This record gives sequence, structure tokens and C-alpha cells, in this order.
Amino acid sequence: MAEQDWGPFRTLVKERLQDPQAKRRIEQRTDIAPRTLSRWISGETEEPDRKRLLSLLAALPEHRDALLAAIHKALPDFEAPLIDPATRLIEDLPMDFWVRLLETNANTPRNLHFASVVNLIFLQLQSTVDPEHLGVQLTIAQCSPPTSADSPVRSLREVMKMTTYQSLLTSPGDTIFLGAESLSGYSASLCQASIVQNTDEEQRLPVRRSKDERSAAAYPIQRGGYVAGCFLVSSPQPDYFSQRLQYLLQIYAYLLSMAFEMEAFYAPERIRLRPMPEESIQHDRIAGFQQRVMTLLQGDLALTRLETERAAWQEIEEELLALTLSLNQRRRP
Repeated sequence: MAEQDWGPFRTLVKERLQDPQAKRRIEQRTDIAPRTLSRWISGETEEPDRKRLLSLLAALPEHRDALLAAIHKALPDFEAPLIDPATRLIEDLPMDFWVRLLETNANTPRNLHFASVVNLIFLQLQSTVDPEHLGVQLTIAQCSPPTSADSPVRSLREVMKMTTYQSLLTSPGDTIFLGAESLSGYSASLCQASIVQNTDEEQRLPVRRSKDERSAAAYPIQRGGYVAGCFLVSSPQPDYFSQRLQYLLQIYAYLLSMAFEMEAFYAPERIRLRPMPEESIQHDRIAGFQQRVMTLLQGDLALTRLETERAAWQEIEEELLALTLSLNQRRRP
């Protein structure tokens, strides 16, 4: 039998115990006594109890992958579920959250439904996705409605954005359009989740790089095979998305589909996204959104405010698509 290598595991546990927050979570969420931890680190315990190893992984989800890799060096046959149904899933998705979500979905008026459901889900998610209060960004990018029933969806537009423990942004000035150049656009077009663990090094997947995004995860928002947009999670740290966190984020993406009306979903073959220009160029156009709305309202008194805003966004989208095409033509030799 091969000799067990517990060295990497002991080093990791020792490092985690030097972090006051991690140490407190181990004390609160496990039955592992301080003396037991000391024996693990010193090597006095030749092989830690497997049930206690599972509870350690559950208590430190952000370090799960590293701990699991270290455990496998000593115990190649060690298996850990992505979710411990008896403990962690209940903590991340407690019953009172489900009740509030179902009540909100059933009782909120249509004009408030989308924002209310998304806000409730975001607030519940923030403690799971960002236990260290780093400032992780949660974004909903919705399919931009085409101008006619037979036209394709050519872009997504950010409609809800939240930085964990900081702010919820919903005003037009906080939004941008996303297209084929973005991870959200890529994910929505292919109807599959896309994970980038290091945006600085990514070569295969499209990423709109920003100073606050070092890793990102994108999940299409779907219902019955149709697509309404994308749920994007951006972290200021690389290698942020453990397998367990990816699993949970997929569950939240399923829940977010509750916020959308059925007419917001489009068949996958209608999702034909085009590249959109960089943010600085977009902001120049988006800054005049309210003025466009007022101009359209004055020009046609039969239009409702909602219809007018939709028309204004379609005007801006058209201008940005034309601008991207023009810029690309200039760059050609």
C-alpha cells in the first residue's frame, strides 16, 4: 500500500487556522475540537476521520477545491458530494427564503415583479457567493427585444446589477449592452454555462476585461429551452469559482427565470448576437436615454412610458451596432 502524503493537507489546515474568519467558521460549523486540529497539523493523527473531513470542506466552501486536492494526495478514494443535503444546502437555500420567494412571485404586481424577485434572490445569494465581503458583482443581462416578430435578438442589455454588500444599481446610466464579444453573450448564444477562472489569461472564451473582474461565471436564463438572457457573476479574485459554487450558481440561475414574463424568452435560433462597442463609447449614447424618451413621448401621445422606453433602447442599440460595424470597417487594411 502506498504511503499516505498528508503534508499538503496539514499545511493548508495550519494556514486556514491563522485566518480568524476561517477559524471561527470551523468552530461554528463543525464538531472538530481544537485539539483534534492540532493533532492533524502535527501528524499525531495518522489519518483524520472522513466524516470530520467532510464537515471541514462544508465549513470552508471557498477553500474546498484546494483542501479536496490535498486530501486526495493521501486518500485517492475520498469522495465528497458537491452539496451536503443535510447541512449546507439548507444554509444556502433555507425554507424561509423559499417561502418569501414563492409569496413574492405569486403576489407582486406585474410592474414590480421583475425587480422584486431579482432583488430577493440577489440578497439571499450574496452571503453564499461572497462570504469574505470582497465585492462580487451580480448582473442580469436581458435579451434586447427585436424590432419585429421575425427579427433576431442582436444584443443583451444589463437590467439589474448588484455589488455584494454595497449597492443595487438599476438606473439607465448604470447599464451597457453586451454582445458576441462578451461572456454573457457567448453563454446565452450557446445555452450553456461558461466559467473563466482568470480573465487576464483566458484565450478561448470572449471576455470584456475590467479592473474589477478577475474571474467570471455566466449562466443562461432559460425556460422550456427558450432564452431570456444571462446571469453573470464577476469576482475581483482569480480562480474564484469552485465546483460547489458553480453548482449553487446554476440553481440560482434556474430561480432567476421566475422573474421574467414568458414573452421575454426567445428560441435559441433567434439569438444572433453581434459585437457591441466598449463601455466608454456606449455611455456617450446611453447618457441621453431620458432625453430620447421625452422626445418620443412628445412625438406620439398614444405611446405609453414602457413602450417609449423600449423604443429608445432600440434606437440606441441600432446606433451602437452601426458604430461597431463602422469602426471595424475602418480598421480593415
